[in-house]
Amino acid sequence: MNNQALLIRLESRRSRALVVALALVVAGALACVIVRPVVAQRLAMNATSTEDLTRAAAWDPNDPAVHIWLGHAYERQGDLDRARARFDEAHRLRPSEAYPVMQLGLLAERRREPQAARDAIRTALALDPHNVTIRWDAALLALRLDDREQALDHLRYVLAVDPAQRDAAFQLGRALLRPDEDSQILLPSDPDGLTTILTAALEHDDLPLANVAWARRVSLALPFPGDVGRRYLQRLLEDGEGPAARAVWSRLIRGPASDDNAVWNGGFEAERLLGWGFDWRIQRVWGVDVALDSLVAARGRRSLRLTFNSFPTLDFAGVSQLVAVEPGREYQLEARARASGFATRSGVKLEVVLPEDMVTLAETSTIAGTTEWIPLTASVRIPDDTSLVMLRVRRERSAAPEGNLGGKVWIDEVSLR
Repeated sequence: MNNQALLIRLESRRSRALVVALALVVAGALACVIVRPVVAQRLAMNATSTEDLTRAAAWDPNDPAVHIWLGHAYERQGDLDRARARFDEAHRLRPSEAYPVMQLGLLAERRREPQAARDAIRTALALDPHNVTIRWDAALLALRLDDREQALDHLRYVLAVDPAQRDAAFQLGRALLRPDEDSQILLPSDPDGLTTILTAALEHDDLPLANVAWARRVSLALPFPGDVGRRYLQRLLEDGEGPAARAVWSRLIRGPASDDNAVWNGGFEAERLLGWGFDWRIQRVWGVDVALDSLVAARGRRSLRLTFNSFPTLDFAGVSQLVAVEPGREYQLEARARASGFATRSGVKLEVVLPEDMVTLAETSTIAGTTEWIPLTASVRIPDDTSLVMLRVRRERSAAPEGNLGGKVWIDEVSLR
C-alpha cells in the first residue's frame, strides 16, 4: 500500500491559518488523551465520596481501576446493583484481569447467589492462579460458602508463597480444623516449601507456625538444612523449651549421648566441643585455659582440663551447658574431678542454675589442691515451671587473701539423672 501525505500549499494567508488550526486540533486531542487519565487517577486517589469517584470515572471512563473503586464505594453504601454494574464494566474493559471477576464473586455471595460466586472463583483462578490476593479472597469467599476444603486449599497456597499473610493464613486455617485434625495438614508437602515456611516463621517470630513447619518437615525423613535447624533450635532455647529443643538437637547432631543422662557429651568423648545447642560452651577468660585432654581421663579417652594462671580474685563460670529437664523432677548431679597443684581455698565445683537469671538450684562440693579422681555430687529438684537449666563449672573468687592461682583441674563423666 502506498504511503499518502496531505500537502497544503502555504503561499496564502488562508492556507497558513488552516495549518495552525489543524495543529491546534491535533494538540488538543493529544492533550485529552494524556491529561484525562491523569486527572481521573488524581481525583480517584483523593476521592472522599461517591460523587468524587463518579467525576473521576467521567474523566476517564476506560480506566478499570476507577470503576473498581467506584464499585467498592457503592458496595459500602449497600447499593449492590450499581456496584455490580461497575465491576462488570471493569471486567469488560480488562477481561483478562482476575480481580474484577473475584469482586463479582464476593458480590454474588452477598446477593445470595452461591453458584454465581463459585463460578467467579473458578474464573478468577483460571485467569490468575498464582495471585495471592485472589487466593486470599477465594479462601474467604469459599469460607462464607461453607466450602471448608476449598478454603483450606487456598490458605495452604497463601501459606506457601506469601510471607506477609502467612501468619494470618495459618491462624485462620487452624481455626477451620476439626479437633481431631493436625495443623500440619495446612502446610505443603514439598521439603523446599516447608523449609521456606519455617525460615519465614522464624524471621517473623512466629513460633507456633515454626513448630508445625518443623514437625511436618521432619516427617518427610529427608536431610534438613543445618543453618535453618540451628536457628530454630536457638529460638526454642531462648524460650526455655527444653524437651522440644532437645528433640531438634537430636535431629541435627549425632554424637555421644545416653538415654538416661540429660547431659550431652558428659564424658567429653567428642573430638571437639561444638559451643552451641546442647553441647558444652567455652567462654574464653584470661588466666584460664580450657581444653580437651586426651591423656588424662576418669573413663574413656578424654576429659576436660582447666589450667589456671590467674589472680585469686578470679570469678570463673566459663564452661557451661544447657540441659533439657523434666519440670518438678528430682535429679542427681554427678561428676568425677581431679586436681594437680591447684592451691586455693575456693576450688572448682559444678552448679545447676536457671539460665534467665542464674539463680542457683544446686551445687557440688569443690575440688582443690592435688587429688586423684574424686566424686562431685548434688541433688537438685527442678521447679514445676522449668524445662531448661544450665550446668556450669564454677570457681568463685576467694573470700580471704591468698596467692595467685596455678595448677590444673580435670572434669569427666558428668551426668544428671
